[in-house]
Amino acid sequence: MPAASPSDRPRVGVDTVSYGSGEALEPFLASLREHHDDSVAVVVVDNKPEGDDGVSRIAERHDALYVALPTNPGYGAGMNAGVRALTASLSPAEAAFDAYFFCNPDVVFTAPSIAELAISLFEDARVGSIGPRTLNEDGSTYPSARNIPSVGTGVGHALFGRVWPSNPWSRAYKNASDCDERRVAGWLSGAAVMVKGSVNDEIGGWDEGYFLHFEDIDLGYRIGLAGYANVFEPAVTVVHSGGHSLKKHSAMAERAMTASAIRFMKKRYSGVLRAPLRWAIVAGLRVRGALKTR
Repeated sequence: MPAASPSDRPRVGVDTVSYGSGEALEPFLASLREHHDDSVAVVVVDNKPEGDDGVSRIAERHDALYVALPTNPGYGAGMNAGVRALTASLSPAEAAFDAYFFCNPDVVFTAPSIAELAISLFEDARVGSIGPRTLNEDGSTYPSARNIPSVGTGVGHALFGRVWPSNPWSRAYKNASDCDERRVAGWLSGAAVMVKGSVNDEIGGWDEGYFLHFEDIDLGYRIGLAGYANVFEPAVTVVHSGGHSLKKHSAMAERAMTASAIRFMKKRYSGVLRAPLRWAIVAGLRVRGALKTR
């Protein structure tokens, strides 16, 4: 069913999840308020409230909702909690959010982008999500609009991505050949992705079975299965420093990567006929994970 377009300017809620992210959150919220109207609704979901690094005070200072979760349920579950909080914040007279802009807290806005991205999103009823051009801190373009990983590209990228960055499997997976044209992608980086509210509801939001990693791949995959497109929009740009909290917890992140990769590949290659292929993929991922965390 095509997602309806709002009758006037789309109402967008901004949703971010913090895990010891106080240092990154300040410039994220400051840049957001600098380049956007103060009326933009923002929620900060804190997955690590017991280690107070000022997240609640930073959120309050920038007029953002603050939601502290008692335990860390993972990135996707945190995003879903943010959607619920944004929805609950609406008054009875206010319409529901037309879209949600899911962002990492280490994103920085350098120009107005939320309304521009939303307008582009609602140009076509067949589009379910849209992602901006994401720049690294050195100004280079991060390949944020990629193809869904297959057996070939997924395994090849996992094995050779770091030691041989230009290998053909990584190139096919990253799909980074054209970063200047608006185009359809298999999935969009969860660092900055806007999803229509109706589409988010239709697919049930983020899959909370992923603790960390692959949740954005899964999101794009399910948006595609529902009949919508994931679109890369290079006319809108944000800057992403990348992985600030993961650097502090590299072993945990690697274990989560293995578990998430297994979950996704089981989902993509489900069914009795694909069982042998699925077993081989899972075995390979477990071996890779064990070697990476030794």
